[in-house]
Amino acid sequence: MAGTAGIAVLGMLAWARISGVSVRARLINDVALPLSGMKRKARDADGMRRQIALHRRVEPARPSVWLRRKYRIEADRRDGSEVFTIHPRGACSGTTILYLHGGAWVFDVLGPHWRIVDALIARTGARVILPRYPLAPESTWRETYAFLERLMATVCADDRGNLIVAGDSAGGCLSLGIAQRLLARREKLPAGLLLFSPALDLTFSDPGVHTIAPRDPMLAVPGCRAAARFWAAGTPLSDPQVSPLFGRLDGLPPVAIITGTRDLLHPDALRLHRALAQAGQGVALYRYPEQCHVFVGAPIPEAARALDEAGAFIRACVATQTARIRA
Repeated sequence: MAGTAGIAVLGMLAWARISGVSVRARLINDVALPLSGMKRKARDADGMRRQIALHRRVEPARPSVWLRRKYRIEADRRDGSEVFTIHPRGACSGTTILYLHGGAWVFDVLGPHWRIVDALIARTGARVILPRYPLAPESTWRETYAFLERLMATVCADDRGNLIVAGDSAGGCLSLGIAQRLLARREKLPAGLLLFSPALDLTFSDPGVHTIAPRDPMLAVPGCRAAARFWAAGTPLSDPQVSPLFGRLDGLPPVAIITGTRDLLHPDALRLHRALAQAGQGVALYRYPEQCHVFVGAPIPEAARALDEAGAFIRACVATQTARIRA
């Protein structure tokens, strides 16, 4: 047994060297995630319901003692939902990041979200606002967006040039969706949108999605579609109000998309990139070979590089807005 394990480890090291993918990423994608059973446990509507019930007993993940020592963290309630505000203890850059966590519209804040928040603050000196927005199936997209619209009315309402709206997975969906809503109402837009592994087309019907699905170690299409239906609550999944890929894509602020090629949402990220470029939008696409869904939340070198790119994007967006105001 030990000899077999040793051969497997040597094989993984050799493959990592050839492919350019870190050993840690390989271990997570090919060992840890399959062993966790995450994909199997939430692969259909019944499994998703069981996982939601389980998560409700333990959510949300709270900031660790280490994070509370590192940052000044406030928690207050707005419209009945808890909202965290995380401040650097040193000088703040003046940038605000509204971070919308992922979780298939049904799960609350998870541990990896705090890892992402920590990394973004370290790279930008920003304060981060992290809301626990209303979740399905208890709430629908209508309640989620209503809450976010009210929250946006209080976040940098007069100075959106210093605001970045960011999110992963379902939070990426919400980030693009809230910007489209601001645009439709001709309200001030944030300086940029940062999307990590965004969920964009809730029909999950692109052929590329089904090609990648067997290799995705985390997500299954039926489970994703079930969660989307809980959140859509009878609204067609192709409706732009729930699938922002089908909404207005011109007139938005600059967008950065960070995606992994073993994520079944990867093809939709590519579609968004193409559509934004065709609409004349400023958009940057960062593709990471062999990385899974929301890999930026994992302790791997690829995540560090992607977060470096995210930090550079945030700084550039805010600097551009500041230069325009001064001009």
